[in-house]
Amino acid sequence: MTKKLLIIVISGMLFHSCQDSKKSNSVSQATEEKKWGIGKLNNRAIQHLDSTKWDLNLFNQDIETYNKYSEVFQSFPLNKSPFPVAEYDYAVSSTPFFIEMGASVLKGVRIGEYESSESEKIIDKLTLLVLTNDKDAEETTLVDSRNYPYLTAQGIFEVKNNELDWVFTASPDGFSILLLNMKLFDLRFGETIIIYSQTDKSFIYEQIQDSPNNYEHFEDFKKSIMINPKVKKQLISEMNIK
Repeated sequence: MTKKLLIIVISGMLFHSCQDSKKSNSVSQATEEKKWGIGKLNNRAIQHLDSTKWDLNLFNQDIETYNKYSEVFQSFPLNKSPFPVAEYDYAVSSTPFFIEMGASVLKGVRIGEYESSESEKIIDKLTLLVLTNDKDAEETTLVDSRNYPYLTAQGIFEVKNNELDWVFTASPDGFSILLLNMKLFDLRFGETIIIYSQTDKSFIYEQIQDSPNNYEHFEDFKKSIMINPKVKKQLISEMNIK
């Protein structure tokens, strides 16, 4: 079984399936941020330290899964070994996609959370795109619900002559960070990040104040990226990987 297939299997065991978000969610986000103040976050941290609050069935399941697929978990930027957490009800999502613009190919992934475990509506928290110029370039993602109410994810983009590792975390009070090859992005200033891989193994980047949440259909978000003048200008750079 290949590493990519293993990741799909593990994701299916641990997390809910991924779907496109359908409408703007600014009201939902504001409600969530108000719901999780510092006091409630502190109470949640205390619950994690109380062994009587732990979900032991989930913990044992994670131990079994890790023992079976430890090599896959260890291949990510951060090893995902088992740890106990207080009981929770939380569903997360990871949706891969790509955008073709002439000879250029941007591979991307959307990281988000379901509005509730019963809902089909996804609230995106990060949209990460990387210039690969190859639709079949390796991209692996692991999104994790175990840090609820914090959303966490990590992954790897394999590009020509380079590898881009990333780790992401979002706090329910509105503060979120992406760390990619030690470049930190504060996502309060834009939840869409575009990485332009360079021939000298460096990368150039763009941070955009936009999100799939702002569109009824994801294709409309993709079109907004394709017509963005800064993106169009950067894609003609002679320093980009070919």
